[in-house]
Amino acid sequence: MDRVGSERSRESLRLLVTAGALWCLTTSLAGACSTASSQGDSGEGGAGRGSGGATGTGGTSSSASGGASGSAGAGVGGGPNSTGGAGGASAAGTGGSTGLGGAAQGGGDGGGHAGGGGAGPIGGTAGPGGKGLAGNGGLGGTAGAGGRGLGGNGGLGGNGSGGSGGKPDQSTLPALTIHLAGDSTMSDYPASTTQEGWGQELGQYFIAKVTIDNQAQPGANIDTFYADRWKTLIANVKAGDYVMAAFGINDSGTTHGPVAPDAFQTQMEVMADEVAAKKATFIPTTSSPLQVWENGKETNARLQPYCDATIAVGASKGLLVDDLNARGVAYYNMIGQTAAAALTFNGDKAHFDKQGATEMALLASQELARINSSLAAYLK
Repeated sequence: MDRVGSERSRESLRLLVTAGALWCLTTSLAGACSTASSQGDSGEGGAGRGSGGATGTGGTSSSASGGASGSAGAGVGGGPNSTGGAGGASAAGTGGSTGLGGAAQGGGDGGGHAGGGGAGPIGGTAGPGGKGLAGNGGLGGTAGAGGRGLGGNGGLGGNGSGGSGGKPDQSTLPALTIHLAGDSTMSDYPASTTQEGWGQELGQYFIAKVTIDNQAQPGANIDTFYADRWKTLIANVKAGDYVMAAFGINDSGTTHGPVAPDAFQTQMEVMADEVAAKKATFIPTTSSPLQVWENGKETNARLQPYCDATIAVGASKGLLVDDLNARGVAYYNMIGQTAAAALTFNGDKAHFDKQGATEMALLASQELARINSSLAAYLK
């Protein structure tokens, strides 16, 4: 190139850069403007913010001859439910790389709508669209041009992805059966008596897709149950079902026991393995508490070794444990001895009337949610 041509090129470049700077200074609500020099790095556009929920306008950036692309500034919405400003334009200079469109973000708690990506002017192609982000707790942001909407924390998906939190869509859950293995404190009773087991009241806390198969047997300890009623239960188990097994009352006594805690644990582990072989989920469940009070406090000395053994099954098999016993003891101590006595069947320390069975069933269902059991997805 001759000397005159070289001088003209330098003058054109100077005018292009100067024009870009003047444009930044005169644009309302615009962000800061930066310019990359010849052979330099990209200039970063500033962010424009609209006040009171108004739309902000992204800043602009220019790259000079031979320079890298200028990144446009982000437009940020002002108040709740405001719309994010359009991404600023990114000017690619002669021979420069593509200008990138700026991101737009909705302000406040309402979901913002993403601004469109900034366009690259002469010498560059249009940059990709910005990414729409929803405000915290808001609805999912509407996708910006070429971008994608992301759900806010705990929010519902708009055109973008839904936020986390809340109950799952229970309409898509498959039907299943919860099989119950236990003793008289869990079993069903006929209408001719006011006695009830907590398994009799458990179904009311689940959606209609859950069927309760209560195989609990009065007088059973874990060994006698396995030798008898377990055969029926395990034959009915299908893939995707759940089995809750709660023993300890008779195992710790002399009328229908005892079964030593280590033998108790071994037998429950056998049950867990057989349920796993059916591609179902075993939930070791500690026994509902006996009402034995000392100085106004519920004690658990008799059942504690069996609760420990049940928890050990969960640890050894990698299973979540429904610790009904711990929740029941805490509940009795909270309401006190007189109120707790009103939940029993004829003053019996182990068995329930309808109200007592209902309270224990509620505690067992709440524990499923507390331990993050997958079965909790079916709770009402």
